Order: sequence, then C-alpha cells, then structure tokens
Amino acid sequence: MHRLLHNRLCRLLCLFHRPVHPSDSVYPLLSKPPLHIDFDGFQKGIDNVHLDVRLSPQFLGRVKQVTTAMLEQEIGLGRWGEKSSGPTRQDWEDFRTSYAGMVEAAIHRAKLDGGLALVQLVQVAAVRFIGQYVQGELEQLRQGLRAAMSSGGSLSDSDRLELTERLSWLTRNRARLRYKLNRQLITQLGKAEEGAVGELRHSLLGERYSLPEEVLLNPLLQAEALLDDEIMMKQYVVLGQDGDDRYSFAAIDDALPYVFRRPKPVAETEVALAGAEAIHRQLAAEFDRLQNKRKRTRDGSAGTEPDSRKAGLGARVEQTCAELERLRAAYLKESYGWADVPANVDVLFNATLYRERLDHAKKEKDREAVADLTTQIRFQRRLVALVERHFRATGLLAEVVAGYETVSLYRGYASVLTAQQLRRFLSGSSKRKELLRMVKDKQHASGKTFPLEPLTEAARRVDQLSCRQQREYLVRFLKDFVTFRRDLANYHLVQNAMGRIQLQEDPKNIRLSRANHTLYEFLAANEKGAVAQTILGHVILKADVRGSTTMVAELQTRGLNPASHFSLNFFDPLNELLETYGAGKVFIEGDAVILSILEYEEVLEHQFSVARACGLAKRLLGMVQAQNEVCRKDGLPELELGIGLVFSEEQPAFLYDGNNRIMISPAIGKADRLSSCSWMLRKQRSQSTTPAYTSVDIYEIPEGDPLRGEKGEVHLRYNLNGIELDEAGFAKLKTEISLQPIEVVVPGDEAPTTLYAGRYPDLKGAMQQVVVREGTMRLLDKQHPRLGQPTAGRFYEVVTNEFLLGQVEAVVKTGEGGLG
Repeated sequence: MHRLLHNRLCRLLCLFHRPVHPSDSVYPLLSKPPLHIDFDGFQKGIDNVHLDVRLSPQFLGRVKQVTTAMLEQEIGLGRWGEKSSGPTRQDWEDFRTSYAGMVEAAIHRAKLDGGLALVQLVQVAAVRFIGQYVQGELEQLRQGLRAAMSSGGSLSDSDRLELTERLSWLTRNRARLRYKLNRQLITQLGKAEEGAVGELRHSLLGERYSLPEEVLLNPLLQAEALLDDEIMMKQYVVLGQDGDDRYSFAAIDDALPYVFRRPKPVAETEVALAGAEAIHRQLAAEFDRLQNKRKRTRDGSAGTEPDSRKAGLGARVEQTCAELERLRAAYLKESYGWADVPANVDVLFNATLYRERLDHAKKEKDREAVADLTTQIRFQRRLVALVERHFRATGLLAEVVAGYETVSLYRGYASVLTAQQLRRFLSGSSKRKELLRMVKDKQHASGKTFPLEPLTEAARRVDQLSCRQQREYLVRFLKDFVTFRRDLANYHLVQNAMGRIQLQEDPKNIRLSRANHTLYEFLAANEKGAVAQTILGHVILKADVRGSTTMVAELQTRGLNPASHFSLNFFDPLNELLETYGAGKVFIEGDAVILSILEYEEVLEHQFSVARACGLAKRLLGMVQAQNEVCRKDGLPELELGIGLVFSEEQPAFLYDGNNRIMISPAIGKADRLSSCSWMLRKQRSQSTTPAYTSVDIYEIPEGDPLRGEKGEVHLRYNLNGIELDEAGFAKLKTEISLQPIEVVVPGDEAPTTLYAGRYPDLKGAMQQVVVREGTMRLLDKQHPRLGQPTAGRFYEVVTNEFLLGQVEAVVKTGEGGLG
C-alpha cells in the first residue's frame, strides 16, 4: 500500500511540469558522424568469399605467450592455490610493441594504397584473432581436463576428485574468464593506439583514430554472450532478456523515442508522421469493415462486396505501411539522434552536473552563463519528469531501480539465484515469497546457508526510495542504456567486418593466396626480410659550411688539434643524426657537407625522404649553433651554414672508385645553388638593425643587370643559417604528411605569411614537427628598403626561428586556422 501511494504521489508531481522536447535544450546536443568499416574495395581470398589476412608472426606469438601466462595465473589463483605471477611488465611491453609495429607498417601502406580501411582491416583482424585464440585455449583446457578424467584406472580417487572440481570450476567461470582475458589483451591494444601509432596515423592519414576507442574497446566484443548479466552489471545495467519482457532492450528502445513526441506536431517529420498515421488508421479501419462485411455475407447475411475493392484497399494499406516505416525512420533520426552520443544524457537530464556549473558561474559572476544554466536546469527537470511519468506509468521505474540494486546482492547469491531472478524479486514483478521459498529449498539441498534477511531488506529499501533517489537512478539508467545501445550497434558493425576475414596461418594457404595476389599481410618492418633494391627517388642535402678555414687556422695558432675539435663537435654528432634520419654521406670536407636520403619501393616506412631531410637539416643547423656558443666562450671563430634541400624523383647514378661508391645526380648541383649566399645581399642585410625572423630570401635579377646570367643564374640568394627547400621537394612533402596551413604575421612584414606545419616519424619511431614557410620572391632593387618589390615567384624555407615555431605551436594547440 505504501509503495502504491508513493508512486501515485510522485506521478502526480510529474504532471505539473509542462512537456518539453530534447530539441529545446539551451546547450547544443553533440553528434558524431556514423562509423564506416568498408572492406568492399579489397580483393577476396582463395575461397572467393573472405579476405585473406596474415598477421605479424611476432604479434601472434606475443598474444599466445601472454594468454598462456594469464591462463596459468587465473587457473592457479582461481581455485587450487597454485602460484603463477602471470605476464611480466616486459611481456606487456613486448605485446604492445609487436602490435604497434604491425599497425604502423599498415599505416605506411595505407598512405600509398588502401586508405584508412586498410588500417581498420588489421585492427579488426587483430581483435578477431585475440577472441578466437582465447576461446580456443579455454576449450582446449576443458577438453584436456575431460580427457584426463577418462584416462582409465591410472587415476587415484583424490586425483579424479581434483580434476572434477577443476572442470566444474572452469565450466562455471568460463564466461567470466573469457571476458577477463579478452578485456586485458584488447585494453593493451588501446594503450598502443594512444601513443606513436595515433600520431603516425594523424600525420599520414589525417585521422587520430581509424577505429574510435569505444569501438576497439567495446565490452560486448569481449563477452561470451551479448546480454551476459555479469558484464551488464559491470559495464551498463541489467536488462530483461525475454523477448516479450517490457524491460528488455528492444522494448525500451522502441518506446523511448516516442516518450518525447509532442502532442501537437511541430517539426516537419512530426507533421508528416502524424498525417501518415491518420491515413493508415483510416484505411486499416475501412479494410477491417470490408473484412467483417464479407464474413457476414458468407454467413448468409444480405449484401455483397466486390473482391476487387478489397484487393485494392489491401494494396493501399501495404503502400501506407511502407510510407509509415519511412517516416518513422526519419522521425527517429531527427528526434532520437541524441541517443547515439551517451554524453547527450548529461546535457538533457543531468541537472546535478549543471547545478555544479551554475554554482561555479555564480562565483565567477558570469551573468550570461548563469542565465543559460538556470534555463537549462529548468528544461532538464521538465524533460526528466516526462520520462519519469512514462516509466512510472509502465512500471519500468521499479525495474530500473532493481537493476542497480541487484549488483550488491548478486555476489552473495550467485550460486542459487540468477541476476534476472534477483532483479525480478527486487522490482516486485515476481512473487517474492515464492523466490524466498526457493532459496530455502536450495539451502536444504546443498547444506549451505543463504540468509534471507539481506534479500528482504533490499526489497524494503527499493520500495521506500524517495522520488529524488528514484530520479537519480533513472538518469543513470538513461546514460547506461544509450551507452549499451551505442556499443550494441558497434558490436554488430565489427562482427560483420570480422565475418568477412579469414585469418591465414597455414603455410600452404599463405603461399597460394600470395601467389594469387589476394593475401593482405601485416608484418612489422623488421619481419619483412626483403632487402630494398628499387630506388624511387632521393633527396640531396647540401650544407655550405662557412668559416671552417678560419677556425682551423685559429686552432693551430693556439696549438690545438683541429681534427679532434671537428670530430668531437661536428662529425661524431653528425653520424648520430644520419642514423636517426636514414641519411648517407655523399661528400664531406671542410667547407661542404653533402648528404642523401634514398627512397626504396620495398620499404614503405622510408618514404618520408623530404620530411626527414627537413628534420635532419634543422638538427644539423642546431648542432652547429650549439658549437658556436662554445666557440664564443672560448673566443674562437664561429661557423655559418647555408643548407639547400632538393628532391628528385629519379634514381641517381653511381660510379665506383675501388670500393667507394660515388653518387651522380643533378640534384647535387641544384642543392649547391640553394645553399649559397650572395655576399652583396649579406652585406646589405647585415646593416639592418631590426631582428631577422627568417633566414632565406630570393631576389630575381632584373633584365639588363650585369649580375643576370652570371653562371647561368637569374636569382640571387640570401641563405645565412637557413634551410631552403626546392619546389619539387615541397610538393613531395605534401604527399608524405598532412600539412596544416597557418597564416602568421611576421614582424616587419606588410602581409601575412603562410606557414605549413606537419608531423612525421623518424627512424627511431619518434614523431617530429616540420614547419615550412612559403616565401615571396622580390625583384632586386638595391634602392628599395626591402631590396625589391614582391613578385609572383614563391620559394620555401624550413622554419627554425623559435618565435615563428612558437606561433605555430599556439595555433596547433588551439586548433585554429591562423593568426592575425
């Protein structure tokens, strides 16, 4: 009686709130583009049905190693006290590294061919393999125990009893164990995705994630059964599992969108739906009238009705049904789309969260925020009241509360009651006395004690919850329900994708699929075993080293060793840089350093030749500047550099002087020109009193000027501790990584300058930033304050100035497109 009166009072209070709609929210609702996993562009494998996928043997080995260690730990600690430490920290590190190497190789391939879908393919295949392997190991363990039990008379009674207990424990805990192992393994995949893998994917493909975190780590993909009660209690909320249960997922998902439907249609979809429903009701009623009339005619009543009219009416009813389904889908997309993003539950219903924000806004004296938050909280109360009224009227609110209260009771009664029985007991949807009698019966049968007081006390607590407490459970339920709804949709999406994959481990099938060019192999770089042979292109780095002759003379005058000085301060650090960026020496002497980075067709990871050349040039410049600081302290002359970077998509030629290979490439001569610095321009610029933010400028020599045509040149270059990148190199860089254009006003310039920022991986896996300035050439005029007017010509400088790099960093962090 108390419960009935309490529900009536709460329901009465809900009626005082004016109905509202989710679209009335003051704060915008979040939306996410639908996830697509499309493997249609891939070639089918040897069975002409599935996609043949071979995963990295290193990764497969790590999965097997870690799974075995986890199983030994779980089986030992689970029941019989056998000690096993499980996977070590290094085991997990090796596991993540093997996965990261495999996915990074896929990202490099996807940059050239396959796109994001290729990365999704390796991720889905990895999840599939983990699930299959864990399931297989558990089944193998079960079969092993059964085989041991049936081995005959060689077993003692104690051994047979122990095996029976082990098998019984495994049967009871199989689903829990499978989920735990899958969860631990796939969580490690997520950790690997957070680091360099995500940065590399963003740099190359423009996307941080190919599968969002909630998809990759979806608990439903790790479970043995979709509506496993233990997982529902741990991750979501217990739901009814019977098809006709009003508290089932399907029933609530069907009803919830229409709870918010306005009595008087407002939106176009609502108006269209209401009209279609009216027409359908009218036609259905007319069809039923004809049916009844025809039946009376067969029973001997007077009058007949042509069958043709009935058939025509039936066709119209079917037509309106199809139109009704289309309009319902449109209504759901518009009015129930908020449920696709669980965070929207906070926006629509979580008044507690918004009251905290309101208190903060009041402290900050933010009047606009206070007004908006106050209106939003009033809206949230009305919307919650709308849902609460429906859940009370249908009896669902008691089921919601019971679903959460079940969790604390389940552990103590799991051996005699299912979570569903406990939920129904607490909600009052089943007869409580009958369930208590059943617990007593099981007590007598098992000889174990299961106290009834916690059950009756929990039922009393559920019945006596205040309206506010019930409402809090309801808001929590809505969040958990739409989270489950999202995960369920993602589960079906990934399951469909996994169903299209055939994991190939058999050498014969691998050989056959590879021979037919239908095998998608995802191997880490160190697994490939193929020596790169085909050069696709190359980059030349020419560093014009100025001041080395003066420095050598000064060192000799002081009785110091020039060779050891340059070795320690220049050549040894340079050799370390070569390894990091994959560069090789072409020519090195006192006043010139020429390096090359080759691109091989067989090694996809090395196809960042321009990005890495930019990084190498920047590091080389920084290395010399660090040396100069030491020289200033010691009173020694300083070195200056001018660096030119030139990309060629042609293979260089090679000559051999004995065992020494000599590179021949037109890019060397062009890089030499880019690294040069006009002494006339240097003299003019040195007279400026304003700080320089750029280190490279190019001037076109006018027609008729004596300088034009000297050595075939039509340009004068200023390159003092700068890095110039040729136009072909910049074009290649744009194909290697995603570049974000950023508008920056360089102090002293009349117009904004465009900088291009991006990230690339070095050979040690670290992500590095590169920033390139698009500069404007000028027509040389010695009388002009800037030595000439701007022309249409463009050139490119790798930015090293800390002020400009700081400006870029600020824009990248805020996600804006420019500065001004």
